Amino acid sequence: MELSIGQRQAVTNKKVPAYKRATRSDASRILDELVDLTGWHLDHARASLRFTP
Repeated sequence: MELSIGQRQAVTNKKVPAYKRATRSDASRILDELVDLTGWHLDHARASLRFTP
């Protein structure tokens, strides 16, 4: 099942606070989860978490 754009944004917005305060290993886990859910490349997922207000 593929997520819609709105669903991807919702998932990303939900993970931003945890990603910003995460340790390196936790941040890696969060990125892996986001890549699995959205199908994005790692660089795109990282940028989405970093630049989301």
